[in-house]
Amino acid sequence: MITKYTSIKSVLYDLSLTIDDRYWNEIKMLEWLTHGLRQLNIEPSLERKVIIDELSLHKLVLPSDLKYLTQVAYYIGQDTCCADTDEEYPMPDAQLISSGTSISWRPMRLTSNPYHELICEDKTLMYCTDCDHEFSVSPSLILTSTLLSGTVMISYLGYPVDEDGYQLIPDDETLKEALFHYGLYRYWMSKYSMKEEGSKERLQFHLQMWGALSLKATGNLNMPDLNQMENLKSQSNRILPRENRFQQMFLTLGNRENVKY
Repeated sequence: MITKYTSIKSVLYDLSLTIDDRYWNEIKMLEWLTHGLRQLNIEPSLERKVIIDELSLHKLVLPSDLKYLTQVAYYIGQDTCCADTDEEYPMPDAQLISSGTSISWRPMRLTSNPYHELICEDKTLMYCTDCDHEFSVSPSLILTSTLLSGTVMISYLGYPVDEDGYQLIPDDETLKEALFHYGLYRYWMSKYSMKEEGSKERLQFHLQMWGALSLKATGNLNMPDLNQMENLKSQSNRILPRENRFQQMFLTLGNRENVKY
């Protein structure tokens, strides 16, 4: 389990000391490092997040750091199903929510209606008798719901960021070194496209280092922790109960197994 994170700025600093100041472009390098990080598919680095936002005319733009959508719920005090109204409702106060005050939310379900994206085109498509709302998500991260307007709460897994908006990465030296070489690989690839002398050899070296170090970092960071390994052991013992025959000196090897799943 990854418990310690650091900002991707630590890798940016090392790269700034390597590349000549005349050619240093932090925005471009940050984009390259983010691209390399998301190639690694390090699942434990995802963070559980919950946001509250306003739905307007059935639409809502989801956050850009979203990776997996978990659940969507709406505040029942703003239920505007089957009603065309422009009345505005105040968003629940964040301090009120954090204080533990009981606030009622009702979950939405993922739609299977093929006409759901055209919900605003035909009023009959938004008709519902029990107001159990549905939602769908487009590839451009636009959430469309049968709820006309109101406050929704979205739970999702996203990329962790610091207070300045920089990507947070696991505090692992192998990962930092891998991203370091990926940044230099992309830098020398841009130089190679302009036919700069000697750039091809540097490009190939950093690409090889990235390939080796990225595999090592992915293996280390995706390694199960102690609790996960104990669960794997328990599952294995249920599937293969003969595993512990050695501790019993093979005395019950001839007995019929009573396996219950």
